[in-house]
Amino acid sequence: MRRPRGLRKMSLANKYRPKDFSEVVGQELIVRVLMRALDKKEIPHSILLAGPRGIGKTTIARLFAKGLNCELGPTSKPCNRCRFCNEFNEGKSPDIIEIDAASNRGIENIREIQNQARFLPLARYKVYIIDEAHMLTNEAFNSLLKILEEPPPYIVFILATTEPNKIPATVMSRLQKFALKPHSTSAIVSRLKQVCSKEGIFATDQALRMIAQRSEGSLRDALVLLEQAAIFSDKHITEDEVSQMLGVVPNERYSQLLEDISKGDFKSAISKVDKILEEFSPQEFASGFVKFLEESLLRRDENLTFEEKTILLRMALDMEYHLRDTFSPHSWIVYDLARMCSFKRVVNINEVSKLFGIPEYEGKETKAEPVNLEPLEVLRGKSPSLAAYLEGCNYSVEDGVLKIVAPDNVVKNKIENGLELLKEAFGVKEVNVQVRKIEERKLMDIFESIRKDWEKL
Repeated sequence: MRRPRGLRKMSLANKYRPKDFSEVVGQELIVRVLMRALDKKEIPHSILLAGPRGIGKTTIARLFAKGLNCELGPTSKPCNRCRFCNEFNEGKSPDIIEIDAASNRGIENIREIQNQARFLPLARYKVYIIDEAHMLTNEAFNSLLKILEEPPPYIVFILATTEPNKIPATVMSRLQKFALKPHSTSAIVSRLKQVCSKEGIFATDQALRMIAQRSEGSLRDALVLLEQAAIFSDKHITEDEVSQMLGVVPNERYSQLLEDISKGDFKSAISKVDKILEEFSPQEFASGFVKFLEESLLRRDENLTFEEKTILLRMALDMEYHLRDTFSPHSWIVYDLARMCSFKRVVNINEVSKLFGIPEYEGKETKAEPVNLEPLEVLRGKSPSLAAYLEGCNYSVEDGVLKIVAPDNVVKNKIENGLELLKEAFGVKEVNVQVRKIEERKLMDIFESIRKDWEKL
């Protein structure tokens, strides 16, 4: 029998898993509390770690268990030399039991824990780490509740979950709860730079930022993507290679497109978009453009003002919505791109209406109080996206009530999520949001919305 030539290489996510609390990225408050509990010998018998995937729940649980059983402990700084630390580092510690509740979710599994809990540990504590704890059945939770109420002094339970709302309130009341937060993009980029330096990987800052943004706050996912990108690019990671691997349009191409839009050069803009669509799907292009414009609101631009970028963001959101369920995505992209390229121009809407056979618009005066631009400016300062949605609606203030007519249910839901901000910005006590009836949604409404944007400019 031939012997294997070498062992399988350890993945970056496992290789750079923190070995002690000092290496944990983020979660400073939780780490500080758990370290003090170890150093002061005030050990909780049951803990809940809740948060999204890949942010360190299991890692923190393991480090806490390691600190409990180190010969110097309980301590927040395990020695990594004693027998118990070595057994833990090698994954052979008999007193640290990890259970995947997704596949061991029944009452018989909890009964097995109850039977094992009667025996003293070889080390100081016997620690049960139950991952995805919300997957346990109701019967299993009821059985677990009994041992949580009266645990032996040498038993510690650590439950980890991505959905704490599914854990019964009776069980939650017996746990010390810690909510872990997703990692920030800057923290992930900083950690990726450290890994690249140690692994001899070259990566541009923008490429690492794209990886961090795609990981959505999960450092583990970011390390997996970094390893994939390193293999894909032979350890020379650039923005173009990451965009190909992830299906993300590089920001540089969006910048060039925005420059054409600001100049009103539709021919050049649609040419750039067609080249983008040769490599990426229409949905990827539209969603990426929305994110790019959201970020551009925080940057200074010589060609576009803040108000103009807000209007373009609203139009890009329209494009993303149009592409969700259509058999002609390119036609919608052409239409929305044409709107973006012409939003600065002064157009006689009535003349354009005649081209489409629509009767001349006759505006009717309303008794509503005129809405001052000042509240909208206040709203932009607090929530640019909400202000962009509001600009796409018809709205007025009547008798202390802000009345809003939204073009569709999607915009209505977005606005209703920010009712308190609207009340504060417009100084009203009530906000009434309605959806325009389908039979009233004519092409003239689109022109009137565009006219409103231009007049404000």
